[in-house]
Amino acid sequence: MLKNSTLPLLAFLCLSFVIAPVPVQAETIAAAKTVLQGSPILPVIVGVNGLPTVANPFDPAQIRVLASIARPNGTTISVEGYWYQEYTLLNINGQRSTKKVGDPYWQIAFSSITPGTYTLTIQPEVNGVKQSLITHTVTTNYSTQAKVTTSGKSFVRDSRPFVPIAYNIAWANRFEELEKYDQWFSKASKAGVNVARVWMAAWSLGIEWTDTGLGDYSKRLDRAWILDQVFAIAAKYNIGIDLVLLNHGAFSTTTNPEWYSNPYFASNGGPLASPGEFATNEVAWKFWERRLRYIVARYAAYPSLFTWEWWNEVNFTPITSADLTAWIKKSNAVLDQWDPYNTLTTSSWSSAASMQNWENLDYAVTHVYDPADPIKSLTVQADALRAAVPNKPILVGEMGSGTVTEDPFSDPTGLHLHNSQWAATFVGFAGPASYWWWDIYVDPLGLWPITNGLSKLTKDLDVATMQQARVSGIPLTTCLTLTNSKATIGWIRHNNFDRSAKTQLMLDAAIAALKSKKKIQTVFPDPVSKGGNLVVPVSQAGSYKVTFMNTFTGAVVSQLNVSTKSTTVTIKVPKFTGDLAFRIEAVLA
Repeated sequence: MLKNSTLPLLAFLCLSFVIAPVPVQAETIAAAKTVLQGSPILPVIVGVNGLPTVANPFDPAQIRVLASIARPNGTTISVEGYWYQEYTLLNINGQRSTKKVGDPYWQIAFSSITPGTYTLTIQPEVNGVKQSLITHTVTTNYSTQAKVTTSGKSFVRDSRPFVPIAYNIAWANRFEELEKYDQWFSKASKAGVNVARVWMAAWSLGIEWTDTGLGDYSKRLDRAWILDQVFAIAAKYNIGIDLVLLNHGAFSTTTNPEWYSNPYFASNGGPLASPGEFATNEVAWKFWERRLRYIVARYAAYPSLFTWEWWNEVNFTPITSADLTAWIKKSNAVLDQWDPYNTLTTSSWSSAASMQNWENLDYAVTHVYDPADPIKSLTVQADALRAAVPNKPILVGEMGSGTVTEDPFSDPTGLHLHNSQWAATFVGFAGPASYWWWDIYVDPLGLWPITNGLSKLTKDLDVATMQQARVSGIPLTTCLTLTNSKATIGWIRHNNFDRSAKTQLMLDAAIAALKSKKKIQTVFPDPVSKGGNLVVPVSQAGSYKVTFMNTFTGAVVSQLNVSTKSTTVTIKVPKFTGDLAFRIEAVLA
């Protein structure tokens, strides 16, 4: 997505929450020093100073800093160092900027996967000549938070189910990133959100563009520093970052086109005559590999890194499917060599996701912009994507009612957002839909808490593997359930509790007003269901506690106890407005 999203306005905040490493001053002899001891949510960072100066510290032919790290558990990993400059944010008479703090130097980042002593053997190499080895030890007393992995159709962390409750929080305006991300992540995390999709776009946190040229990121090290802090803020709020490395516009001449400003374009001094060559040109590959290795060296060790997402909506570029598949394989090989944490990978297309090649990616993603009832639209998407990707997790990576904007006047309470999140969870995806429009819709209207109910309902459940069912019995409603041996959860929604249904009511009212020449009705109460009896699936015969919950807040509405001698149970649904959730769990003898 990008299409017509609006960037937020500038603001300022004292950045007391930022966790910034202390710079190491240059010395005459190369040496290492622990800069950041790390924590369960942050990596350990070791600084190396005193190395010879080169023209371009990002060019591995000029200088490389490799580290072999012996862990306390007997394993060894190899990581690369990265050139680092610390910054601070300034606000002078309302003009924001960044200012360098201290001198640049090399850093090495790694995770403390277990308490104990980590021994670093650091091998600098300058102009192809190996320098003297540097050894350094760091002793920790903690284990970092485990990264999310996949198991079949599911996401897991530490062998427990992980349901990605996500939003796109792709960028903030320049120099307000830390303030905005702290506000957004704080609000989102209180509602159970645990993943944010963040872009390394040219106008935001991207480290390479026309102002830098290819292969030298010196002019954008302040953006890399800001992304460090965004990772730290995410860690503070227990939010994982799905880091989008490339956006379609950078290599498109038709959709959000940025190609003519791209440093890869020949007219800007790059190696490519057209954007489609990016995936096949060997010179372009060398520059991309350099950038990728730098990003991996700097961010792979963060426990708050959830996913490397290669592309956003790559179908808007002229790169062919075959060339893209080969390019992803080569990029994966770089991760295999330099990311020792096996971080998940994915990519995204704007549509027809079920037709793409997901073989070399850890999970599959579709984007859906549709004002129709999400129960209907997302059921079709889930069925198609699951048929194409039978044994991997599937997610709705972007969702909205349209690609131009999200209308706060026709849907001020976030009904389409709400229905999208709930429908995705119940029709076969591994978690709720990740909505777009975070900056001009979700945050201004205070809609972050909408995920509270869903996060509470799905707690400790692996929704991706639960058995789906559609239950009838209450007039004018749709009831969707998910069942496993632990619980049955359900969502009962009045069929008119939907944005498209409300839009039709408004249209009918406008027509009626024109005919009657009376004032148009603009306010419509949410539909009410009288409730009734439902026969819903359970895993086995026995006694059960049924808890009815408010879908928006997760508050308990009522509870009752029932029993059954079969694998279905009859529950009496109370009267409700709009929709209602329930969770059925066995009563222990």
